[in-house]
Amino acid sequence: MEIQVTKLRELMELFKPVVPKKSAIPITAYIRLSEGKAIATDLETMVIADLPEVEEPMLLPYASLADMLKYVPGNESLKIEVQNKKVSLVWSGGTANYPTEAVQDFPVLPEMPTTTEGTIDGDTLIAAMLAALPYVATDETRPVLSGVTLVLGSPIEVAAGDGFRMSHQVLGLSFPLEAKIILPAHAVRILGHVFAKTPRTPPSSADSLIPIITAKRQLHMALTGENKVRVDFGRTASVVINLIQGTPPEWLKLVPKGEPMLQSQLFAPQLEAAVKRVGSIAKDGKGIVRMVFADGNLTVSATGEDQEISATIDTLNTQGEPGRTALDHKYLLAFLSGKQGIVILSKYEDSSPLVFQYQNSPRVLIMPMFVQWDDEKPTVAEKVEPEPET
Repeated sequence: MEIQVTKLRELMELFKPVVPKKSAIPITAYIRLSEGKAIATDLETMVIADLPEVEEPMLLPYASLADMLKYVPGNESLKIEVQNKKVSLVWSGGTANYPTEAVQDFPVLPEMPTTTEGTIDGDTLIAAMLAALPYVATDETRPVLSGVTLVLGSPIEVAAGDGFRMSHQVLGLSFPLEAKIILPAHAVRILGHVFAKTPRTPPSSADSLIPIITAKRQLHMALTGENKVRVDFGRTASVVINLIQGTPPEWLKLVPKGEPMLQSQLFAPQLEAAVKRVGSIAKDGKGIVRMVFADGNLTVSATGEDQEISATIDTLNTQGEPGRTALDHKYLLAFLSGKQGIVILSKYEDSSPLVFQYQNSPRVLIMPMFVQWDDEKPTVAEKVEPEPET
């Protein structure tokens, strides 16, 4: 097999997130070449790339090969051969030899029936799933919360939540089957990586440059086997994902209904600066920041042991004043990070989650923190001295 170094280097970069750095199954440290394809897997997600240069089946050690290719000129032609459990690489400026394993030991994807398939706007879908990632649960006590939920049908919805926060977005997309599937968080990151590393296929019937530039990138998605989804990125690559088993929460039922009792429009950078200003003391006070809305202003405050700090900013528009709430400052900062425009905060009930909306980003819900406000503190009863006995 002969291949240009640049092309093989790009293949290594494409496979980077799917090849485990450490694994109890050593075979997953290799990539498989066979039948014009290159394959890498972590046993939960498989990435398949088109590689017509492949002639004979072989396994290549990913880490060793990726490191070696950093120091070989990209325009070199690389000859790769396998013999006696050794893979040899030869180019005009050098050679390299690495141990390999039997090709048949590498896990293969069996033939699986397709339940339903359809074409989807990849620009919209991938961006929405990546935006939901910060809200998935990081522990494994509830597996259904450790991934991103796709509510398929018309329209498609994307949701994620960890029990304290939740992200929900309705997309202007459709899929020919109504179903709910949960993609592991790591698999979503792999989808985003492959989407970024594979070329866009321009529309074949464009009569000018503008439709080519503005065209949405179409992906082919299919539900296959018992619990898998396959996403094809044109003819260059495919990703096959083992879905998380189980039933996701009824996300829409968690969203407050009706008219908010308090709603405020705020400039995100100002709010972020105010929260950061009180952040150090908030950490000493269970991570809580208090937010009080009155007279067109928002006062953000935090209390710690023998410490108190506050910052006041203008609101752009607030309805339902006076009002107040308290939030975990890390969750609030995570939502505000990178936002440069106007955010809308809505409160429906004291015990219901606060709803945040920013432009076309997902709607985010954050559970409030329960605090005792100054006017709720019980008054100290006046001590009554007993009358002396006579």
